[in-house]
Amino acid sequence: MIILHNMGGARSDKELKEFLFNMFMDKRIISSPIRYFLAPLISNLRYKKVWKNYEKIGGSRIYKITENLAKKVERLSGIETKYAFRYTKPNIKDVADDKEIILVPLYPHYSFTTYESSIDELKESKINAKVIKPFYKHPKYNEIIKENILNSIDNPKEWNLIFSAHGLPEKIIKKGDTYQKEVKEHVDILKNMLPEFKSVSLAFQSRFGFSEWLKPYLDKELTKYKNEKVLIYPISFVIDNSETDLELKVEYGHLANEIGIKNYKVVECPNDSDKMAKFIVELINESGYTKSN
Repeated sequence: MIILHNMGGARSDKELKEFLFNMFMDKRIISSPIRYFLAPLISNLRYKKVWKNYEKIGGSRIYKITENLAKKVERLSGIETKYAFRYTKPNIKDVADDKEIILVPLYPHYSFTTYESSIDELKESKINAKVIKPFYKHPKYNEIIKENILNSIDNPKEWNLIFSAHGLPEKIIKKGDTYQKEVKEHVDILKNMLPEFKSVSLAFQSRFGFSEWLKPYLDKELTKYKNEKVLIYPISFVIDNSETDLELKVEYGHLANEIGIKNYKVVECPNDSDKMAKFIVELINESGYTKSN
């Protein structure tokens, strides 16, 4: 069995409350025991307010897209394929059976907070599985990204391309997380593949709290582009979710308008495209896991 794994998302206020609680209870997000106090506090106090923003996009698309992707992977591979989420249902233990399992974390880059958290869930569920490693360097994955970017506009020479990555507190990087290094390497790879753009840069989104997060911050970066065209690619994500549909498209879209950016656009993630499904199957085959196993 193949299991596609991601963080999850919310299609209702109840699901959002569950997501927030489980995320802030994750030791990879908050390592201190204070999480036992913060998780119920934040999830109970914030979910109704946050859900009002989610309603602007009709809830997260991550469920439907991941379900479609799983169906395509199953059809191409001939192997039963399910999906599971870290912070909302279904979880890995809900879909896993007694067969040999290969877990595909849908995170291009390694981080304690994403990839390693997926491994934690396997251990917590006492499930043995073969796990696909981060794939940001894979040429076929980067060809999919390149194609999505170039197909989203007419003339790259008129556009400033910003790769927007999900932020992390700097203290997590100082503990040995390689996420920042891998994201920078990924941007360098893609920059060489996309020489036509007016400019190519990296920025970080989604920070909260009072600690220092990875820089440059996307909101600060956007202020450089008044009267310019800006194209955003969400480099941390394989599948569109609230952080691409709500944060990048809606919230940063409003900011871009206030700054006076001439044209602001967000590129779709690989999502459930045929090419992404084919890539996942090839990635699994390259790992040595085949139907005969």
